[in-house]
Amino acid sequence: MLTERIASSSAAKVPAKRRKLPIKSTIEKVTGALYDWGSLPQELSRVVDLLTIRSQLDQASLGSLIRNLYPVGKIADETVLRVVGALGHGQLKPSLAVQALLLRWLVMVYYLLENPSVLSKTYAVLFNLLPTAAIR
Repeated sequence: MLTERIASSSAAKVPAKRRKLPIKSTIEKVTGALYDWGSLPQELSRVVDLLTIRSQLDQASLGSLIRNLYPVGKIADETVLRVVGALGHGQLKPSLAVQALLLRWLVMVYYLLENPSVLSKTYAVLFNLLPTAAIR
């Protein structure tokens, strides 16, 4: 689908000034498709990979992808663990604004988790993030 264009291409890895084509139109197509049809589990996994790994996509594009990330089915434990693993401080972590959006998304899709008890296993990670004001 359209998510493959962003994830499989090197567009997310190339800085904006060195891209041959603007990625804005592709992001708009992907977010439109995500909003209209939702995201299948495999596509959801690819988009979460793109969101949780540091990339050259701008803040607005990442935010738009997260806000339009509507799962069609159950969310796998691996996807939830990747989102929780992306939270916190570090050079390889997404920005705090993206982390806040990811955490908000995780709360909103709680009832669609394949196994909701996976969050109880990550309690220590989430509890240690309480001092981070931007995520709180």
